[in-house]
Amino acid sequence: MKKEVPFIISLVVAIWRFSLESFDSLYNFKLASGDLLRNASAYARTFLLCGAMFLGALNLIGIHGNNISKKRPNWIFSVWLLALMLFQIVVGLSTSNTNPTYLWLYQAAQVPLDATMFSLLAFYIASAAYRAFRVRNVDAAVMLIVAFIVMRGNVSVGQAIWGSKAWLGGFEGVKNWILRVPNAAGNRALTLGIFLGLMATQSRILLGIERRHFGQD
Repeated sequence: MKKEVPFIISLVVAIWRFSLESFDSLYNFKLASGDLLRNASAYARTFLLCGAMFLGALNLIGIHGNNISKKRPNWIFSVWLLALMLFQIVVGLSTSNTNPTYLWLYQAAQVPLDATMFSLLAFYIASAAYRAFRVRNVDAAVMLIVAFIVMRGNVSVGQAIWGSKAWLGGFEGVKNWILRVPNAAGNRALTLGIFLGLMATQSRILLGIERRHFGQD
């Protein structure tokens, strides 16, 4: 029963959701159960979000608490991280996310750290782009040319070199065509493949073929 009951519940909810959403989108039915379904979906998303945040906090406490207890290198930064996290949680739960103290801590700690991380990330991206765009064959050459055009189309220097009023609309016009035609075709192929994979996985779960999430092989 421990494995049959979750399977039955997931099957009934999936059929209920699929049928209501299909009828509502195709025939614009306004069913009372449809509102119930939307409310249940909102509650489920909130529950999953809270659960993910709770597990993330426990994971941080476990990892950095272990660093502090064993006095590993740079363990003092683990102390700061846990102290700021706990302080932010206490202030947020006791007041609100619009409290000046809560906002000050966010602006003074989170925003500078984000700016630092993304600034360092730019150098890693440049290094990865250098390794990826080295011309070894025709495919790499095409990718390098396309990347050059797209980057020039997004900056003002590209407008100064080859403006939008020139032949083919300049860098910006060629960039827009690349994003609108070949890039869109590639994205649609990826989206279709992801959709088919999701449908196959969902069908296996709903039909009871996939049972690994129940602890079965």
